[in-house]
Amino acid sequence: MPPSGYMGNILEVDLTSGEIRSSELTQELADRWIGGTGLGAYLLAQEPATATADPLSPENTLIFGTGPFTGTAVPLSNRFGVCARSPLTGVFGEAECGGHWANNLKQAGYDMLVLRGKSPKPVYLWVHDDGVEIRDAGHIWGRDTFETHDMLIDEVGSTGRRGEEAEVACIGPAGERLARVASIMTDGRDGRSAGRCGLGAVMGSKNLKAVVARGTKSVKVHDEQALKEALNRVRRDVVQQAKGFGALGTAGGIPTHEKMGNWPIKNWQQSHWPEGPDKISGATMAESILTGRYYCGNCIIGCGRTVEVKEGPYAGIEQGGLEYETTALNGSNLLVGDLAAVQKANELCNRYGMDTISAGAVIGFAMEAYQRGLLTSEDTGGIDLVWGSDRALVEAMTRMGERDTEFGRRLGEGTARLAGEIGGEDFAIHVRGLDFPAHDPRAFFANAVAYATSARGACHLSSFGHAFQRVLTLPELGYDEPVHRHDPDRSPELVYHGQNLMGLFDSLKVCKFIMFGGMKPTHLLEWYNAITGRGLDVEQFMEIGSRIFTQKRLYNFMCGSTGADDVLPRRIVEEPRETGGTEQVPPFEPMLKQYYRVRGWDEQGTPLPHTLEQLGLPRVEAGVS
Repeated sequence: MPPSGYMGNILEVDLTSGEIRSSELTQELADRWIGGTGLGAYLLAQEPATATADPLSPENTLIFGTGPFTGTAVPLSNRFGVCARSPLTGVFGEAECGGHWANNLKQAGYDMLVLRGKSPKPVYLWVHDDGVEIRDAGHIWGRDTFETHDMLIDEVGSTGRRGEEAEVACIGPAGERLARVASIMTDGRDGRSAGRCGLGAVMGSKNLKAVVARGTKSVKVHDEQALKEALNRVRRDVVQQAKGFGALGTAGGIPTHEKMGNWPIKNWQQSHWPEGPDKISGATMAESILTGRYYCGNCIIGCGRTVEVKEGPYAGIEQGGLEYETTALNGSNLLVGDLAAVQKANELCNRYGMDTISAGAVIGFAMEAYQRGLLTSEDTGGIDLVWGSDRALVEAMTRMGERDTEFGRRLGEGTARLAGEIGGEDFAIHVRGLDFPAHDPRAFFANAVAYATSARGACHLSSFGHAFQRVLTLPELGYDEPVHRHDPDRSPELVYHGQNLMGLFDSLKVCKFIMFGGMKPTHLLEWYNAITGRGLDVEQFMEIGSRIFTQKRLYNFMCGSTGADDVLPRRIVEEPRETGGTEQVPPFEPMLKQYYRVRGWDEQGTPLPHTLEQLGLPRVEAGVS
């Protein structure tokens, strides 16, 4: 019998040989790693060749993971994670995604999907109740993700019954052409993205165009009645408390972020853009191009947008609408105040299959390099890469997706590599090669430590520190009120707890926005215990999160990345903003040292032997990347 909450199967596909097999997801694996990218990190570490091989070689392994919440009645749980060695950063790569695909993979009978090797020709994987097939994808190779989604849905057919439609996770031309900012897309025009770390390029390097899944099997839950009662007690609260997300989407927070000095403006060098929120916020979207709300599978909040641009040079766009990160990195980050143009950039990213954060960030870096004379019009292929130019944004994004010019190719390599070629490292805003998301560590000190120590590089979701320093509380962990955003003494320990908790979220597979609906770690634990029958307490639960986070750290050691890489860009630690309460920079080094002590690491950021022993993890020597 499989563990409660799981199908008990790991689907393993060797794309080189075409061999397909299923291995057991044991109770021990489920108990220690839960699922998702927690289990994915462990499985990746069991293949040490991935840590030294070229991430775009057949020796890299790509892992898709669901969790024990996936396929159950838990709201906001139709999610999956993807991990591999990142071609963008060279270290642990991780991307999370909602939409409707995850339930299908799991209910087809598989908790995890492990992909190795490289197909000799373009293929897609068709996973369904009755089996697994590797199918020819020659006819869809070169198609964008919208076309690919529609063609594959037609090709595999549908039962016609609600909830039994197939779903597609695919790459676009950017992934096929190995752009290191390439993403994996689901849900067609609605555009859900496993965006970060360039994992779409790993898929492309394997000649794998898509994974199509349809499943109708049920997930065994240990105590259905207990789960039902627990969920019934909170559903209404979640909907009510998170109604702001439903009304205006994540971009609804832009006016607040602007006032607090928390969004990127002009490649993080400008302090204030007071007219920006009126141009590109969620409220502006609602008043102009919004046509409806989009719900991921199992969602009861509906923060997604659907939009249509009917007028102007970008008329004809009809798809999923802008999220906060996309709006910020492709709008304020570039001083582009044309909402339709930012939506066009979003469409291009989704069609080509590119991370909207890294794509916008590298254009922002290139605009500053152009301003400083490190790039010329000859270098850009004639694109006048000036601040605020919507034409430059759209043209640069197109060239990046097509990779049909030298400048487009260079953009697709990411900020860190472009800076390595032309200079400008002082204003290349990244950690470990991963571009900053749209939250400033100068506004929320917790993010200074979180970005520097996140396994995948700069990542606000690895600790959710900005949320715990603004509105959210964790009473079970000793935080009855949010920690002040400029408290350097309490921020390091907050990051420690936040990272452990976020590791649980990414392994259970549930959207972190459920916390804005009032849900706490004890709610997650109650649901987890009802589904699995384990009976853990909060301390035991959080220790699993610590094990997961530390395993990712150890994988980075295997890749050659150590505490020496726990650094922030000079601009962030030396240049305060001039407004929004951010007239100071985080005291980074003292905070980092305190964080190491809380983690049980030495002064170089290496986990101490007793810490590894407590977590049941092996010692790992730093490798050579």
